[in-house]
Amino acid sequence: MYNRCFSCTFYTTDFTHLPELRQLRAGKAEQLAALESAYGSVLTAGSLSAANLELLRQEIQQIDELVGKCEADIGSLTPEERTTVESWLHTRDRFLTVIPVAAVLAGRQRLDQPTVDPILAEGTTG
Repeated sequence: MYNRCFSCTFYTTDFTHLPELRQLRAGKAEQLAALESAYGSVLTAGSLSAANLELLRQEIQQIDELVGKCEADIGSLTPEERTTVESWLHTRDRFLTVIPVAAVLAGRQRLDQPTVDPILAEGTTG
């Protein structure tokens, strides 16, 4: 779960990716919890470890931002479109449900402030 494409300045997403965004967030939250519990014991405390923990925290916040924006897009749809989209998001076979074009065009979302890797920003390596 080290994929950081979502935090690039050119990355955009929309509500059709909500399940994947939520799965990515859950994975990063699990990873953060594991690293936090190991910090100072199994994981050696230091600037690199602290920077990785902070980066994960920032990424989780940014995924939350993207999810919130995509959910707001769904909220802006007509009730009929919203019902169709919600059904589509929760179906196992997404190819059987057609999403209205207006709903798909509701918006492309990106982060207001993409992640800056604290390791690179501080110029530290260990």
